[in-house]
Amino acid sequence: MVWYRDWVFYSIAIVVFILDQISKEVIRRHLPLYGSWPEDGFLRIVHGLNTGSAFGLFSGFTNLLTIASIVGIGVVLYYFQKQEISVIWYRLSIGLIVGGALGNLVDRLKDGAVVDFISVGWWPAFNVADSSISVGMVLLIITLLFGERFGWIPTSNESRPDDS
Repeated sequence: MVWYRDWVFYSIAIVVFILDQISKEVIRRHLPLYGSWPEDGFLRIVHGLNTGSAFGLFSGFTNLLTIASIVGIGVVLYYFQKQEISVIWYRLSIGLIVGGALGNLVDRLKDGAVVDFISVGWWPAFNVADSSISVGMVLLIITLLFGERFGWIPTSNESRPDDS
């Protein structure tokens, strides 16, 4: 498997990026800033702006977060390129992470803030990109920690099949 020909990684990253950008544009156009639909309830669609990182940490540090995002995406891509793991779960997780990170990076570059619109209970509002990054990280950790046990990653003495 040559990393730059990986259709799973690129397909997932592109789909996540497009869904994230479309969903944020729909919110921008159809829900006033700081509006909510419905007004009350456990699950709501809201229109918020986040100039910080996850959970609103580092608010107002858009330039620093932009640089950190670019560096983070570069590190993930470098790590992905250097790995010998070719199982689909690994490639899927990296695609989710990169697609989400690119979605939020574009918002920061374009608007100086990220649109958050999914509100669940007491949890801070989030978006498709945030969800993708979180799911990707959990899947990556499970794959790296337990992949051999689940049969997702061949043990070091087995051959590595190419499951593209």
